Amino acid sequence: MIRSVIIEDEKNSAERLRLLLERDHFAEVEVLAWLKTMDEAVTFLTGHEVDLVFLDVEIQDRTAFELLEKLPKIDFKIIFTTAHQEYALKAIKVSALDYLLKPIDAEELAEALGKVGKKSVQDEKKAILSLLQDWNPLRKLPEKLALPSVNGIEYVPISELIRCQADVNYTHFFLKDGRKITVAKTLKEFENQLREHDFFRVHNSHLINLREVRFYHKGKGGTLLLRDGSEIEVASRRKEELMEALARV
Repeated sequence: MIRSVIIEDEKNSAERLRLLLERDHFAEVEVLAWLKTMDEAVTFLTGHEVDLVFLDVEIQDRTAFELLEKLPKIDFKIIFTTAHQEYALKAIKVSALDYLLKPIDAEELAEALGKVGKKSVQDEKKAILSLLQDWNPLRKLPEKLALPSVNGIEYVPISELIRCQADVNYTHFFLKDGRKITVAKTLKEFENQLREHDFFRVHNSHLINLREVRFYHKGKGGTLLLRDGSEIEVASRRKEELMEALARV
């Protein structure tokens, strides 16, 4: 028996999901509770053993991500639910977590439950932690990047960055206004922050703004032509992931 809970603030959505789960072919799923608020959910999940959580992306004026960050441990699997096809799905897909679009369809529910049985809790936990650390699109992202120099710190709008290039322990930032700013930090120190703004590491030495790509030239790894006229080589091992990333932007 799979012990589950429904975390959902919309009565109609919760009742529809419960009715679907009560059908004969979902008999292995037991619904322990319907939780309507963030506080109810945190209290219940902290005090009870649960195998599966159906988690609405939006809970009143809060988010599923905020809820997960409040829990002392995550030892259950998750199927996200949302009425908004574009809302948060990029983050959830990238983290390889399951989701259902409302109104929930019986066949899609069966497919999602089938996937749940094939994944370990440990794999699910890693995916959730990855989502919380790197791909939470619901929190307010910083609009500027702080670039320290000898004379102080320049706050550059991230939207003005075209690409970043590694140079041993330095990083060169190329801006839309034609300037180049050099910082005494490695490219790795900026990669995680900029990745949330659709930047992609196409090569050990190059982190590029995907929104500035004009053309992709085919090849072993290929090259990218950016809007400022620069051509950037793509590492062959990053080619497939790059194509997927470009398709999402």
